[in-house]
Amino acid sequence: MANVYSQFTYDNALLVRAAAANITSTETGSLIVDLGAGLVEGHLILDVTTQDATTGDEAYTFMLEGSPDAGFGTASNITVLAMQRTGGATGATPLGTADTTGRYTVPFRNERNGVTFRYVRLYTLLAGTTPILAFTGWLAKD
Repeated sequence: MANVYSQFTYDNALLVRAAAANITSTETGSLIVDLGAGLVEGHLILDVTTQDATTGDEAYTFMLEGSPDAGFGTASNITVLAMQRTGGATGATPLGTADTTGRYTVPFRNERNGVTFRYVRLYTLLAGTTPILAFTGWLAKD
């Protein structure tokens, strides 16, 4: 049986983070996707090419944020629609076995508690002694 999560069709208009050089600190995404006025269900696809977990305390949290505001200008209107944690962190917030590079698929829905969020972006939180991360993020509609 084929892995359905590797079967997503890529659409450049749904890119939330382009491939770039390694990042070593938290990043607020600059690419904002307009999903339209209606309900959208899909997957956040994270293609991770570099991820340091050598010291055992690195943690990476990918958050797909939604807002009714195209500029994400009002913080009180921003909500997390999907989240994926990776890395090798142990201790207070253990992640278990250290994750490696590869593809992570995270289901999302642009509605929360009866509110539809038209605009989405990716927020990436890095923590630990030597976090290093390189990845591409995009959306695939169901």
